Amino acid sequence: MDDVVRLFKRLKNFLKPSEASEASGEVHQQFQSVDELLDMSKHWDGFKRENAVLRLGMLGNPLAISHLLTRANDWVPQVREAAIKSLSKLVTNENIDVIIECLPQIYHLRNCGRANHEQLISVIEKLLLEPQNTGKLIENINSQNSYVARLCLSLAIDNEVIDVSELLSIAFASRDVLVRANAFKWAELEYPSDLAKYHKRLLKDSFMPIRKESLRQLLSGADAIEIAEYALLDRHSSVRELALKHYLERGKDAVTFYRLKLTEGSKGKAAIWGLGFLNSYEDLNHIRSFFETGAPSIRKQALNSLLKLDSQNNELYLIRGLKDSSPSVCKEAARLIVKTILPLCANELMQIIDESEYTHTTLSCVALSHQINKWERVVFLLSLLINERALSALKEEQVEAELGIWNGDYNRSFSQPTKQQVAEIETLMGNPRVSRVSKQFDCLIHAVKSMGISKSILSRKEF
Repeated sequence: MDDVVRLFKRLKNFLKPSEASEASGEVHQQFQSVDELLDMSKHWDGFKRENAVLRLGMLGNPLAISHLLTRANDWVPQVREAAIKSLSKLVTNENIDVIIECLPQIYHLRNCGRANHEQLISVIEKLLLEPQNTGKLIENINSQNSYVARLCLSLAIDNEVIDVSELLSIAFASRDVLVRANAFKWAELEYPSDLAKYHKRLLKDSFMPIRKESLRQLLSGADAIEIAEYALLDRHSSVRELALKHYLERGKDAVTFYRLKLTEGSKGKAAIWGLGFLNSYEDLNHIRSFFETGAPSIRKQALNSLLKLDSQNNELYLIRGLKDSSPSVCKEAARLIVKTILPLCANELMQIIDESEYTHTTLSCVALSHQINKWERVVFLLSLLINERALSALKEEQVEAELGIWNGDYNRSFSQPTKQQVAEIETLMGNPRVSRVSKQFDCLIHAVKSMGISKSILSRKEF
């Protein structure tokens, strides 16, 4: 840029004042701002893109790096060459922060097939690994941008830029789960002795596989019982199962341990799980009391344990869970109903809706209706349209949308309705609200006519 300006000044001395003024105006138009050049680098005209890319390289503004990386894979070869030429001027120590931020874009070039970008990537990697830049590389392992953090860790691991113990300390402090997991996996294979120093710390990691593998290593140590007791109260059942297996193999009384933890606040959930897992039938009444009065998370776990300890009353517990005041407990009950294949007919679902004052119960019952016989489901959906409590939680449009889903799935099952279902549908079709809504669904119209139900229903065309 400076060379061009000096050349222009020298040329200006050979021109008349009027000619110099005109030339000055032309040059002013040519030397556009960085933002204008960035926009021009996206122009449909390849000549203009090439010109803008070359100018961006001459200006030396690091803001252009991201745009130049995009143009390095341009569909026009001349633009790609110009972009590489400009990037060679900007890939410097002064711009190292911007280059690190662009690492995801840089490595994306490996997946681009218009040209081989390995030479460019190699030049950038060489710059990043220079002694004066490794500090920035390590610092960005904790970058807010997860993709940048992972790539910085990968470079640091592949090139061993710092001591292993220090690298692990930085990586395990990262908020990104893959940074921690990748560092753990690498150290486990290459430097298990260095990793061993962090196992106790990693028992508190938020990522379950890291906690579980750390626990597995610690259970072979001298303080294995103490570690197992800590892990028996872990928030994830997979970790608790591993700790419980070791605890029982050592001849310890896990039931007594869990009983002592029942009333210890946040530990109560794990204790309820443990007593259910160990089939402690003596604690059934105690767990039942938690299902009635505990916090939502405690009630959810108590419901799971009750299904195991008192299976003959599963239906009672699950229906009660559907009516629970907590949406999370209601959703868990619905999940367990599907898992246990508990049969619920349209009338039972409607009864649950009538007996509950909560919107989430209605929504869960609608979701559960997808699991029942198609004719039973249409009885349920038509019943919703004439139920005031249901319509206070659902809009008619939502029920119509569910009927639309039924309409679309009509031919997926060739089951025929029972006489009772035909009678119920005939009764429901007599309601004006149902007749008005049903006109939108061809399969429902056809089904009603084929059942011999003589109700006035408009077809799409008649409507």
